[in-house]
Amino acid sequence: MPKVTVNYRGAILTVESDDDEGRLLINGLIRARIKLTPTTRLTSTVQTDYEWHELIEGTIKRKAGKVTLAIHANNVEIALETFSLQTYLE
Repeated sequence: MPKVTVNYRGAILTVESDDDEGRLLINGLIRARIKLTPTTRLTSTVQTDYEWHELIEGTIKRKAGKVTLAIHANNVEIALETFSLQTYLE
């Protein structure tokens, strides 16, 4: 299962996908889950400091045998990785 994880201001953020759905996890808890489309977006907020909340967006793009997973915090890309779907079919 393709996934990308990053530690952002003390929060562990993960975007993962399988054949049917994508998920956004924050500190190991599923905060968003949705059926996959060619471009899937998942959003949630995370508290990173006292009274400081940030918008977290996970993006899953599937195209031509590849899947690209990205994580953005307040519209700034903080993680990006591309996987070959063939690797996960073998």
